[in-house]
Amino acid sequence: MTVTTQSLLALALFSVCEAASYRTIGSSGCAAQMVFVPPYTDTVVFLDNYHRNFGGPGVDLKTGAHSKAPFMQDNRLWAFGVEYEWRTNDLRKLTPKSNTFCAAGAFAPDGTLINVAGAELYSGDAKTTNLQDGRQTVRRYKPGPCDIDGCKMDFEVNTNELQSRRWYPTSITLTNGDVLVVGGSDVGLLVTNEASINNPTYELIKADGSQAPPQKNLTILEFGAEDNQNADMSFNLYPILQLLPNADKADHVFTLAGNRANVYNYATDEIVKELPNIPGGPRTFPGSAAAVLLPLKAPENEPTILVCGGSSADIPNPKALGDCYRIKPSDQNAVWIRDDWLPNGGQTMIEPVLLPDGTIVMMNGAHRGSAGGYQAEDPALQALIYDPNAPKGQRFTKSAISEIPRMYHSVAILLPTGEVLVAGSNPDVFYNPVGNVSLANPKWPEFQNNGHKSYLHQQQEPDTAYPTEYRVEIYAPPYMDKVNSRPFITAYPISVKYGEHFKMAAEGAREDVVVRLSYSGFHTHGVDMGARMVQLDAVLSTDGDYIIDVTAPADASVMPPGVYMLWVIEKGIPSEAVWMKLEA
Repeated sequence: MTVTTQSLLALALFSVCEAASYRTIGSSGCAAQMVFVPPYTDTVVFLDNYHRNFGGPGVDLKTGAHSKAPFMQDNRLWAFGVEYEWRTNDLRKLTPKSNTFCAAGAFAPDGTLINVAGAELYSGDAKTTNLQDGRQTVRRYKPGPCDIDGCKMDFEVNTNELQSRRWYPTSITLTNGDVLVVGGSDVGLLVTNEASINNPTYELIKADGSQAPPQKNLTILEFGAEDNQNADMSFNLYPILQLLPNADKADHVFTLAGNRANVYNYATDEIVKELPNIPGGPRTFPGSAAAVLLPLKAPENEPTILVCGGSSADIPNPKALGDCYRIKPSDQNAVWIRDDWLPNGGQTMIEPVLLPDGTIVMMNGAHRGSAGGYQAEDPALQALIYDPNAPKGQRFTKSAISEIPRMYHSVAILLPTGEVLVAGSNPDVFYNPVGNVSLANPKWPEFQNNGHKSYLHQQQEPDTAYPTEYRVEIYAPPYMDKVNSRPFITAYPISVKYGEHFKMAAEGAREDVVVRLSYSGFHTHGVDMGARMVQLDAVLSTDGDYIIDVTAPADASVMPPGVYMLWVIEKGIPSEAVWMKLEA
C-alpha cells in the first residue's frame, strides 16, 4: 500500500468564501451542456453540441454579455470542448472532432472518461467542414496527473465504435469496469422519441479493450407507433441507471424509463426484479426528474433511489412536478413511498449533486414546462438542500439564490474542494445571444419534431429571453462557513483493493469522524451518470493523533473499480478530497 502526503497550500485557496452562496468566477469557453471532472486534476471538462461560440476570454462576468471574439479551434472549427481550470479560471481548447450533442459518459477503471454517442452534423448557422457524425462515436479522455505547466491530454476519437447510432443514451460503469451504454434515438434534434427512430438496445465497451458482444434488445425501452404520444412510454431518452449493491456482487442495475422501472442484470441479459411504475407520470427526458442513489453506508450498503420533480405527461403543455418519491429496489416488496415535496413548488431539469456531508443539493432548471429547446419557463434560482437522514417533513432546506438562470442545457458538479461548480444554460440549443423564442420560432408555440409538428407546445413565453450562458459559478454549501476548521488529509493510500483495511491521517479529525468515497460522475440534462457515494467503515485509531482505520468497499457492486474522491468529515464538516483508486 503506497502512501502519499499533500501540501497545506490547497486548504487556503477557498478559505474566504461565505456559506450557502453563489459567486461568479469565470467563463466556460463553450456552452456547458455536459461536464466531468478528470481525476487527479484541478480541472473540469465542458462539452457542447457544435455551433458558433463566443464564450472565450472577454465574457462580461457581471452582465453575461458575450465576448466579441469568436472562440475557435486551430482547425477552424468552433470550440465545443473546453478544459476549465477551476482554481485559475484558465481555458484550454479541446478537439472532440465529432458532434457531441446530447452524448453520455462513464469512467474506465483507470479514470479515463469514456464519452459516447452524439448527433449528426447539423450546427445551426455554423459550417460543419471537418466535423464528424457523433452518433456511433466513442471519445476517450485520459486522467491526470498533469505536468507542472498544465494538462496536455485531449480526446482520442473513434467515430464508428458503437454498434448502432445513439442520441440521448445513458452510460454507467459496471462491476468489472466495462461501460454500459443504454438506449437513445437513431436521429437527433427532437424533443420526444418515436417508435421509428427509437433505439431500444444496450451494448458494452469492454474495459480490457476486447471486442464487445453484440448489442441486445431492452424491453423496458420498447414501444410501438401507437404509443408515440403516450409519454409514459415515449419519454424514454436518457434512462436512469444506478448500479445496486447486492449479495451476488452482480451487475444489478436499477433502470427507469418513462414511468417504468425494474432491476436488470446487464451481464446476463435478464430482469432481476420488476418494480412498480413510479407515480405521477414519466420521469425521463423530456420529463427530466432528479434521480439519485442516496449515499450508501457500510456495512449494509442498502440502496435507496430518490426521484424528485420533473414534468408531467400533460399534452400539449407539460407541468413541472413538485413531488418526490423513494424506493428501496432490493426490498422483497419494493414500493414507491411519497417523500417531502419540493419546497418551491414544481421543478424540472433539476441538477442533484451528492455532497460529502451526506446531503444532496438540488439546483438549476425551471418551475414550468419540461426539458427541451424553449420548453421551460420561470427559472429555478434557489438551491435546495435535501437531508436523507432528517425526519420526514424536514428533509428540505432552502439555500442560496443565484442571479443567473440555469435553464435547459445547464450543469452542476462536485469539486474536490467540496464546492459545486455550476455552468451552462442554452434553451435555443444553438448559439443565441438573445434567447427569445418568438424571434427564433415565428410559429410559436408549435414546433417541428422528427420532421412533423410536435404534439407538445413550447413553454417559454414569447416576451422572455434566456441567451446562451457562458458564466461559471461556484456554489458554496453551508459547511463552507467552517472552512478554517476543516479537517485536512495528510496521509492516505493512493490505491486500495476491495475489503482492504487501511490507515489514513487527517489533521483536525478528533471526534464524530466519517470517511466517504464518492464519484462526481458525468453530468448532462440533469442526469448524473455514475454519481455515487458511500460512507466507509472507519474509526479513530489508537495508533496516534488523527489516524483513522478504514475499510474499503466490500465489492464492486458497492463502488465499481475506478478513481474516487476520498473525504474525511468531522462533525459534519468535510475536508477537501484526495484521489484514491479502488481496484480488484
